[in-house]
Amino acid sequence: MSRAPSPVPDSPAEITREAGPPFHDIIPDHTVVLRSSDDVDFFVLKSILAQVSVVFKDMFDLPKAAPEISSPLQFDNQRHGLPVIQVTEGSSILNIILRFCYPVENPNLTNLEDIRLFLEARRKYMIEAFDRSIKDALTRVAESQPFAVFALASRYALEDVANDAAKRMLCLPQADVLDGSALKDITAAQYHRLLQYRRDCVRRATTEPQIMWFNSLSSSFPPTPITSVSCRTQFHFFFVSSPPRSLWVPHWWTTYLHKALQLLKDRPRGSTVTSPDLLEHFFDCTGFCPDCQQEGKAALSKFSSALAQEVEKAIAQARAMKPLTRTSLLTSIGRFGSHIVNLEFVEPAEGPTPIE
Repeated sequence: MSRAPSPVPDSPAEITREAGPPFHDIIPDHTVVLRSSDDVDFFVLKSILAQVSVVFKDMFDLPKAAPEISSPLQFDNQRHGLPVIQVTEGSSILNIILRFCYPVENPNLTNLEDIRLFLEARRKYMIEAFDRSIKDALTRVAESQPFAVFALASRYALEDVANDAAKRMLCLPQADVLDGSALKDITAAQYHRLLQYRRDCVRRATTEPQIMWFNSLSSSFPPTPITSVSCRTQFHFFFVSSPPRSLWVPHWWTTYLHKALQLLKDRPRGSTVTSPDLLEHFFDCTGFCPDCQQEGKAALSKFSSALAQEVEKAIAQARAMKPLTRTSLLTSIGRFGSHIVNLEFVEPAEGPTPIE
């Protein structure tokens, strides 16, 4: 049956308040009360909790405690004749968790601290659901806080989220990557792995792509210049020996590539070599005359796009976080503390408690 939330009682023994809809229905023998750390009661169906949480399922499957065994919280924690489970989560995070469980609109997770608390509760209660929702939330936050998301995803073994966040960090200079406030969520080994990943990406972006980077701009024979005599020294083709074959490339190519490789050492992403600032700088400094300006700009744009694609292909082979086996996952959990749940399950006293 459904009820309107009860007013806050005056008795010191009754200091709790009720969460309200949709956590306000009482179905005898099927409803349990979850009491948050800030004394807010959520009336929840056992079947829903058992469906999403291994911990709650096992708890509800246990036989009831012997009548002679009492709890010091027994009287304080009775509510409408229903058993009460005291949890350590606050009402705000408990509300988020339960809304994911119930057939209502999912909460909008945008705050990293809420996500952290949700992930901890998810691991604590062994909730085997909501992967897609939590990963989508972390991906959105990673746009502005990639290091914090990498740290959190590494801690909770979300491999694909961690790798995506690490890749986002490649767009930032090394000096701008570290977020000191997130260091509490990452181990020294995980941070070392992140540094190794970045170095690996720099190596791949600056050394692995080979001759295909400039195939579209080169020729096995010196092409006939179509530029004017006045600027031929700026936009002539010259010989490059690059086994397995030798090529003729535009004069500006070496200057641009040298600068691009320098930038890739600090930001190893394809977008680095196609940035408007870099291309505009070369458009302005190459000295193309009016006769060859259009041709030169088109060639530079084409080459930078080809280079960006090869950079992305190269770094795609690197991984900041490797897949975890079940053994390594349990070891990771143990490093951050036990996953044993701190719950107190209190059965009501004999006889129903009148509804307030």
